[in-house]
Amino acid sequence: MAQDIKALIRLKKFGVDEERRKLGELLGHEAELTRREQALEAGVKREQELATADPTGICAQSYGNFAESVVRDRARMRDARAKLEAAIARQQDVVAEAYREFKTVEILQQNRDRRAALEYARKDQIIMDEIAANNHRRRAVA
Repeated sequence: MAQDIKALIRLKKFGVDEERRKLGELLGHEAELTRREQALEAGVKREQELATADPTGICAQSYGNFAESVVRDRARMRDARAKLEAAIARQQDVVAEAYREFKTVEILQQNRDRRAALEYARKDQIIMDEIAANNHRRRAVA
């Protein structure tokens, strides 16, 4: 029976590790999205500098199309971030629940171990008390 619960503990710990790995992947996606947003903003700044520095005005004429695409990209990234943040929040809840289940089983095993140790100590004390009583009787007889 104790071996069964140890297997369950390993299974729950594996479940927690798997859910944490999934959360890590989502956080990695979030970091990548942040990097892409920063790159987009750097591109906007670069294009603005080019448009203002161009004496012919050719860059300024094409900047309008670029600005429209940036607005669309920002909207897509904003939507992606909202979905990603929701997925991260859900995954954090899943990790927390998996961890709660793991700790419940782990505490159950600790309680069983403690009860077994107390029972062993109780039986050991009974044996020691019996030995002491026998020794006392032998001394009283002799």
